[in-house]
Order: sequence, then structure tokens, then C-alpha cells
Amino acid sequence: ALPISEGFDVAVGIDWKTGFVYGGSEWNCGTWMDKVGESDQAGNRGVPATPRDGSAVELVGLCKSAVRWLSQMHAKGVYKEKGVMADTEGLEERLVTWSQWDEMIQESFERHFWIPDAEGDVTHIADANFVHQRTIYRDSVGATKRFADFQLRPNFPIAMTVAPELFVPEHAWKALTMTETILLGKLGMATLDPKDWAYRGVYDNSQDSGSYETARGFNYHQGPEWLWVTGYFLRAKLHFAQVVDGGVHASETVQLIHHVVARHREALETSQWKGLVELTNVGGWECKDSCAVQAWSMSCMLDVLYDVGKIKTRL
Repeated sequence: ALPISEGFDVAVGIDWKTGFVYGGSEWNCGTWMDKVGESDQAGNRGVPATPRDGSAVELVGLCKSAVRWLSQMHAKGVYKEKGVMADTEGLEERLVTWSQWDEMIQESFERHFWIPDAEGDVTHIADANFVHQRTIYRDSVGATKRFADFQLRPNFPIAMTVAPELFVPEHAWKALTMTETILLGKLGMATLDPKDWAYRGVYDNSQDSGSYETARGFNYHQGPEWLWVTGYFLRAKLHFAQVVDGGVHASETVQLIHHVVARHREALETSQWKGLVELTNVGGWECKDSCAVQAWSMSCMLDVLYDVGKIKTRL
């Protein structure tokens, strides 16, 4: 029998050693990568394709952004609550202030998420034998299936955009360069490194077969190129281009944005819906099972245009 019930047994909390939000299990999808298998023929019905349990990188970033804001609002007297009562190490509850929580995440993030180059020390990383790409940020920390922590996906640019202070700028730039080279497609971002054993770049939700990896679109987030995350990648690159090496990369990054946005404009103008699709297959090829127009595909690109508009006058 499939472990359907286990999908409802979900622990969610804060690891007070790091400040990271965590949750989920291998039988539950806790993030936007939420595909659960539907094929009886392939045997994947009820099985999450991408559980991403543990501490998902973009959720840690979003939490950091929220806690930082609460700390600032409390300091200004706008928000009266000082923090949260935390059960740490099984001891009595104690108050963790917003600023303490903020600092905790700040001090823990790079140590747990950054994977250095071949010369870098990874002995502090549990299960470092799963490292197969260097100079990237891990997709999660503490996944039940440990290899999933080390998969290259386009999620860390989300954290870079909402909480850039978490990242050492030089590390961030290296990771963004890797991401551009490996994941950036014609319109979207590949949702998984093409060299990953689980990569399948063509999404066909109507196809049912004996293929566990693809039947009924099981590979929804295992390679197909999603548009909304492109916006966060470009915003993250624009931010760090102004910080690294004295800002010398800013102009070339604006040019990159113009090239990418031009492709989106062409897609929008030729769309019967006058909008941007949810995703494409590998290489930007049309995906018949993609939503024909999706709000976050367009809104995230509008955010890019807003950000680039603010800096162009300074270039």
C-alpha cells in the first residue's frame, strides 16, 4: 500500500541551533515544487517527486527577511512583540528576540549552505560525498534523502533577492555565474541541473506509461524550465553585480536582462493570451501541458524591470 497517510504527518518548526525554519517529510511536498505522482501504471501515485523537506533555501531566506523586518519594526516601536517563546534543546521556554533570531540565521547560513570550490574545505558539511557541483548554494539542509540537499536548482536566487545580506558577495557571484551557465534557458530556468541523474526536461502530464520518472508529469520540477524563477535570478544577479568587484559587472548584467526580457516580449506579443506561459520544455520548446498564461511569470519579470529602472540612471 502507498504511504498516503504519512503525507499528513508533518513536523514544522525552527531549528534553534541555526534559526532555520524546517519541515515536511519525504512523503509531503512543502514548497512550490509540489508534484505528487498520479500514475498507477508507473507506480508513482501518491509519491512526492520533489519533497524538499528539511530547510529549503528559499524558505530560510524568506524567514530571514520577515524576521529582519520584525526586528526593525520593533526597534521603531511600531510592533510591540519582542520575539517568540522558543523551546530550545528541550529546556524551558525562553524568549528569542527578533534581533537574536535574525543574527542566528545570519551566522549560520553560509556555513550550512555554501559549497566551496575544489580547494575549499567541505569537512564541516554532513554527507559531503553527495557534492557534485561546486561554488553553488545547497537547495536544502536536512532532507530525508540526503542527495536532494546538494541538487542544483534555481531556488537560492529567491533567497538572494529577499535577503541578500545572508550571502558573501563573492560566493553569490560565483553561484549566480554557475546558475546562468547551467540553468538559464530561453525563457525560463531549468528546475534541475541537466547533469543530475533525476533530470527529465520534457513535461507531458497526459502521458501515462511505465516510466516512473515521467509518467503523468512526475518530472514537473525535475528539469522543465519555469519562467517565474527567471525573475528572481535576474534580480539577484543585478543586486550582486553592483556589489562585487566595485560594481564593474553592472552594465553587462543590465545587457543580459535586456536580452532575456526581449525574448519574453516576443513570447508575450505572439501569445494568443497576450501573456507569459507557466513553463517550457528543455530549450524553450512549447509545452502543451503548461498553463498558457500565468500571473507570476509576468509579475516576477515586472519586478526585474522595476529594479533595473532604478539603477539605469546611475550607470
